[in-house]
Order: sequence, then structure tokens, then C-alpha cells
Amino acid sequence: MSLTQLIYHSQNTLQADDRGQLQHLREILSKARAKNAENGVTGYLIFDKAYFLQILEGEEEAVKATYDRIKGDRRHARVTLVERRPIQLRSFADWTMGAAMRSLDHQAVYLQHGIGGTLEPAKLNGSKIRSLASDLRDLERDRKQIAV
Repeated sequence: MSLTQLIYHSQNTLQADDRGQLQHLREILSKARAKNAENGVTGYLIFDKAYFLQILEGEEEAVKATYDRIKGDRRHARVTLVERRPIQLRSFADWTMGAAMRSLDHQAVYLQHGIGGTLEPAKLNGSKIRSLASDLRDLERDRKQIAV
């Protein structure tokens, strides 16, 4: 069993206000979670008005097939592979697709990573994207535990 982690970024082509963007994110996640569960793919999606940053994990062929579908998706433009690497363990094993839409609630995490203004994915390497996604995931987990 050969696990792979793939990180990419793409331009968000969805045109909508904040509420519309949130609705698009919910639709994307609903479909992605179902498809990923079928294919054994896990990961995390960072989403803002301009860009998607995504980490995909799973068997090499399943991850490649998922990435190929994304490259053909009209909601994405300029899909750019940041990194593909073999992994021993998944970083996002509990998430068929975790996600965070950039908002004021998440701003402190972005600032901790030196991202104060516009997200510029081309300036982020795989390690930086993994770290940002992990911190956003942890923030969401902490919030859910407090709410319970």
C-alpha cells in the first residue's frame, strides 16, 4: 500500500459574494466528501475568494485520479502542482475533506503564517501549506470541542 500526498493550488473561478462563496464551498465539499470516501482519499481544502489550496492523501492512483478531475473542473483555473510525495501516515486521516473558507475567524492563523493580506499561493511551498492547513484544522477541532 503506497500512500501519496499531493498539494496544489488553483484560481477560484466562482463569482459570488461571501454568502454565495460559502454556498459554493458547501456544494464542493458535499460532492468531494462522497467521492473521496468512495476512493479512500482524505485531505484539506483552504478556500478564499481568489484561490483554492488543497492537500490530497491516499493511494497513489486514487490521488492522481482526483487531481486529474480537479484539473478538468470549470471552478478551477491555472491548477498548479506544488508537491507530490510519498507518505507513511496521513496528516488528515479523519477528514474525507476538511475545509476552511478564509474569514475573520481564521485571520489569526493566517497572520501566524505571515499571511496578512491577499493570499499568494505561488509564494507558498508544500511545507507552508501543510502547516497552514494543520493549524486551520486544529482551530476547527478546538471550536467543536468547546461547542460540545
